[in-house]
Amino acid sequence: MGKINTKKLLFLVMGLLLFWTFAYIPQASAEQKVIGVSNLWLGNDWNATGNKTIIDYFQNKGYKVVSTNAQGKTSQQKADVENFITMKVNGIIIKGGEGGAFMDVAKKAFDANIPVVTVIMFLPYAVHNSTEDSWASTDLAAWMVNQMHGSGKYIGLDAAGWHTLEVRKRAFEDVFRWFPDIKRIGEYHEVDPADPVNRAYTITKATLRANPDLRGVATTWGLPAVGAIKAIKEMKKEKQVCVISIDQEPALLAEMAKPDCPPTMVLGIQPKVQGKAAAEALEAAMKFKTVQEAKDNLPTLSVVPVTYVATKNIKEINQKIIFKDVNAACDANFGKSVKKPW
Repeated sequence: MGKINTKKLLFLVMGLLLFWTFAYIPQASAEQKVIGVSNLWLGNDWNATGNKTIIDYFQNKGYKVVSTNAQGKTSQQKADVENFITMKVNGIIIKGGEGGAFMDVAKKAFDANIPVVTVIMFLPYAVHNSTEDSWASTDLAAWMVNQMHGSGKYIGLDAAGWHTLEVRKRAFEDVFRWFPDIKRIGEYHEVDPADPVNRAYTITKATLRANPDLRGVATTWGLPAVGAIKAIKEMKKEKQVCVISIDQEPALLAEMAKPDCPPTMVLGIQPKVQGKAAAEALEAAMKFKTVQEAKDNLPTLSVVPVTYVATKNIKEINQKIIFKDVNAACDANFGKSVKKPW
């Protein structure tokens, strides 16, 4: 046996290592699933935290995540979803936005066998729609009725097209309409997500100048409430005007923490809970061979529970009690001595 050339042996080993490294990478990449997350906007803490929760959930499990920010432009958000379909991603989450605008692209994804899960949006072509309990906004309206003692003027601040904001607005009005002495001034004002605090401040201040007897401000999302509170305080009306809102944004909570904040109550959706719920739904959907199978087997709609915070009179809103057992429900409602019909 001849002498082994150490240098040649070293080059041979290095060559084999390089070969197996490059041979393995394409295989791993081909097997790695890709998730597309389409955000209308990431300009507030709720949206940013929800997006990060989704990304972390999938990346920690070895998925590749492509997240986009349309910066408030519906046309760009639709283009982002179209791009995900072209990329043939394994699943798409559409987070926030003008729901009706996505009917066509959601159908394209369905036809391409790519499951879609929505966050705060309702789409018939989605395999699952994850939303928060915006219907609980009736609690906010009830609280506001109490602060106004059943009469007075109020204004509404909104943003166009978001499905759950529409639910919130309708929930408010379903309560207010029973009190004929509570009057809304005009239609709900649209507040652009590009500059919500300043826009809401301007609207509220102008309204107070024209209507110094204003009693309430109802906002369908968090940041406009920040601007409304600043205007109310500047006009020295913090003992007269109350505010209700949804989304417990840090900026809004900071205003509520100040001793001169007007009476304010805010309903909140925990972004980490919402993000995880959407991610889990999409992961479950991707285990089916077809989107139709996923749609047939998964719940169409999940509702994430909400929380409340208020500067006063929080006890006016009672937390929900849920009975999973019919016996416990019957005992609590009618007493244990009542004969059960089952």
